[in-house]
Amino acid sequence: MTKQRKTSFSRLYVRISALFIVILFVFAAITLYISIQAANHYSQEVNQNMNHELAAHVALMMDEFIQDGELNEAGLQDLVHSLMVINPSIEVYLLDPEGNILSYVAPEKVVKLKQVSLGPITTFLNKTSTRVIYGDDPRNPGEKKIFSAAELVQDNRLTGYIYIVLASQEYASAANLVRGSFIMGLSIRTIITILIGSALVGLLALWFIVKKLNRIIRGIRKFEQGDLKTRIDVKSNDDLDQIGTVFNSMADTIEQNIEELKGVENLRKELISNISHDLRTPISSIQGYAETLILKKKTIGKQEEEKYLGVIYKNCENLQDLVTNLFELSKLQSNQVMLHKEPFSIGELVHDVANKYRILSKKKGVSINTIVSKEIPVVEADVLLIDRVLQNLIDNAIRFCKEGDTINIELKSESAREVKITISDTGAGIPHDHLPHIFERYFKNDERGGSSGLGLAIVKRIIDLHESSIEVKSTLGKGTSFQFSLPVAHVA
Repeated sequence: MTKQRKTSFSRLYVRISALFIVILFVFAAITLYISIQAANHYSQEVNQNMNHELAAHVALMMDEFIQDGELNEAGLQDLVHSLMVINPSIEVYLLDPEGNILSYVAPEKVVKLKQVSLGPITTFLNKTSTRVIYGDDPRNPGEKKIFSAAELVQDNRLTGYIYIVLASQEYASAANLVRGSFIMGLSIRTIITILIGSALVGLLALWFIVKKLNRIIRGIRKFEQGDLKTRIDVKSNDDLDQIGTVFNSMADTIEQNIEELKGVENLRKELISNISHDLRTPISSIQGYAETLILKKKTIGKQEEEKYLGVIYKNCENLQDLVTNLFELSKLQSNQVMLHKEPFSIGELVHDVANKYRILSKKKGVSINTIVSKEIPVVEADVLLIDRVLQNLIDNAIRFCKEGDTINIELKSESAREVKITISDTGAGIPHDHLPHIFERYFKNDERGGSSGLGLAIVKRIIDLHESSIEVKSTLGKGTSFQFSLPVAHVA
């Protein structure tokens, strides 16, 4: 395993390092190209600025070689040759007003253009640009060279232009060779230094990054292999360690979900066991009495037959109640029930529910009282689910009351934020050791009334969904009290 980890670390490090080195060389090549171009442009700009007035000085000296509009070719050639001896890098051209080449002095006398574009010359003379200005190179059509230019004026009339190419072909070749060698050498030395420094720093940084990534990968692989307790050691708060933090949070959630699934599985087993037990009793009773009616139909009397049918009907009701409660509790526990909160009058709801149960309670000799003040505010909750809570609590109270007992439903608003609902009775009460378990599934205080043992579990789950709590107080032989609260609705 250790060897595998080292191999994985080495491969990842080599791949990232190779990519990093390639990127460094690409940037180095780009930097070298930009440096050479910038240096060349700089030298051209310096050369043009230093020789900006050269053509103007030549134009002044040429006045003596132009008499009555005629050009003294021999004198002009001597003058230009003298200039080229002083500055061998120049080429001098005499242009007419349209840019046609009239005469020139250039090395090897190789001139391929007959006309020079006047646009750059005009820009140069008008000084409308502060950047380097390039003009035509008569010896190399299509190429551009820096130049100096001046007008030739006779009797206040433009007679032509002096056009001086400042970097002749020979000079440019020699200069480029020297400049290229110097710049190349300087750039290469600089770039090599930068490359070595960047590579050392970058590779060291990559080593730390890959090492941290490898630690994260090891943790994820261990978790993948089933070690759910694995967590990544987070030592700082940088981006990579945040990956570890997110993974740890995700692992906690997954582990919690797995534990919950185990709990659900245990609940499922318990549910199946309890359902099979609870359904077996009413089904067996129904089956037994039905068989008796069928087999002894001719021997039993009318009164006994009605008794058996009543028992069958009662067991069918209990069976239906049990199935309904099981279905409802399952939906509540699996979060398939969505709350639909709305403002409503809790006082009106209490009166409605109490009126539903008064007929049943009178048959048993139990009275139901409601204590609701007029100042009770509107609450915000799921009215259908709260209706179910009230029904279950009242039904539970009636079941454990005897003739002459009383059930009280009281609403109090002790603060501006909530309303407290209390349902108390003077019935049999609950033993003290039973109180911690009364909200558990299938827990029964006793076997009276055919209870499914799910009513209070449903109540607890609904109250939990409303982010509230329910409290119970009971004294054996004196009665029981349930109390919960609901938030006051904010009316705009």
